[in-house]
Amino acid sequence: INSFGVGGEIEARAGLLVQKQVLTGGPVHFGLGEQPRIDVARVAWPNGVVQADFNLPARGEFVAEQRLKGSCPWLFADDGTGLRFVTDVLWRSPLGMRINAQDTAGVTQTEDRVLIRGDQLAPRDGEYDLRITAELWETHFVDHASLLVVDHPADTEVFVDERFARDAAPLDPIVTGPSQPIAGAWDDAGKDVGDLVGKRDGRYVATFERGTHQGITRDHFLEVELGPDAEAHAALRLLAYGWIYPTDSSINVALGQSSLPAPRGVAVEALDGKGHWTVMHQDLGFPAGKLKTMVIPVERLFDGRYPQRLRLRTNLEIYWDRIAWAPLRDDAPLATRRLTPAVADLDYRGYNVTEYVGPRRLELPRYELASLRPRWRDLVGYHTRFGDVRELLAEVEDRYVIMNAGDELRLRFAAPPDPPAGWRRDFVLITDGWVKDGDFNTAHSKTVGPLPTHDTPEYDPDASATLEDDPVYQRYKDDWSKFHTRFVAPDAFLRGLERVTP
Repeated sequence: INSFGVGGEIEARAGLLVQKQVLTGGPVHFGLGEQPRIDVARVAWPNGVVQADFNLPARGEFVAEQRLKGSCPWLFADDGTGLRFVTDVLWRSPLGMRINAQDTAGVTQTEDRVLIRGDQLAPRDGEYDLRITAELWETHFVDHASLLVVDHPADTEVFVDERFARDAAPLDPIVTGPSQPIAGAWDDAGKDVGDLVGKRDGRYVATFERGTHQGITRDHFLEVELGPDAEAHAALRLLAYGWIYPTDSSINVALGQSSLPAPRGVAVEALDGKGHWTVMHQDLGFPAGKLKTMVIPVERLFDGRYPQRLRLRTNLEIYWDRIAWAPLRDDAPLATRRLTPAVADLDYRGYNVTEYVGPRRLELPRYELASLRPRWRDLVGYHTRFGDVRELLAEVEDRYVIMNAGDELRLRFAAPPDPPAGWRRDFVLITDGWVKDGDFNTAHSKTVGPLPTHDTPEYDPDASATLEDDPVYQRYKDDWSKFHTRFVAPDAFLRGLERVTP
């Protein structure tokens, strides 16, 4: 644990005096002369998070702000009253991310699908309006975007299995009957938490302690009781809705060099008729980001009956908001239509307001501009120029929109006619691409290159980052004269407080 922020930088301004020092482990001394206080101080912590504070007294202390620096691009949708946060996308394909002290994770699935409920998206002037924003220490490669319109009978519900797992989750929409509340829920200390997971309301189970590393805690579980009505159905799905507070490359390297247990995804345990707990699913992965639903098959026991109690066990920081069950309805009719964007424009927006929800201060963005200024040490290289980018999103072919922090991709889709009477409409946003973060232990984290390709799931940490030698550049060289003409470097970020007018 780097308690003193060794390797970070602190910059202070008092009047016209600007000073900068590297954090080496002890108190940092700035001579203020006749200035009574520091007007503004900015710390770049060694994990990449930047923090500023104002009007600090002499002998002040800086406490590191705990926040995410990487968690994939954010999706906002116009629900008819304004743009609201839905979830994050492209969680399945991180580039160069360390999974332990030695190994870099391969990308096994670049296509990502997330559910947009019917109450989250409404047409405005005949179009559906979606926004994908880049707001963290990341570069995004968006190769494709389309919107799947899913019309289905009103007595059914549609879900997407939105989890990250070694064995890729199915992408097709899953149709169920109406979801049913569970009969009860308890944490691993026996505390009744049924009220917290009874509905989707932002109140989540957080009764386990946080560990020494972000994203990892002790072994813990949530126990749920299905209730007697579940037995009447031929096939069941458990619907586990919540979010994960993730690790990052540097944390995974630290864990790989320690004696701490390795991260473990969600295991599902079932209580059999003899009072014994057995493993139903060994490792289902985890919710792929914020506000995601894991759709978990409930298997019958040896006696042919469904287990009445299940446990969701993990050592990850997973916060469950709603647990329910539903009968599978594979026989239900569906009417689907895949829409391509009528408008796809890239522009600079800046950074939205972030709210902190609940006892663990989980981060949820609000579509309200907070700042235009650079927040991160941008990855160096050519990004896509602003304007129309529909051509780059049409096919999955390694021609992609390259987004930097602060960018916004605006997507509009022509709305088809309303579903017939007795039917309802939900949506699935389909994206394909990759995310690379700026963590110092992520492979090639300082540069946009090497460019990702569907030709290989591996992101070679030894590959050349030279643009002219890159296979994707050589294949689509014209894109770097037509689209990828915006060179980005962290110059404004590095100038820091020198840009601030007192």
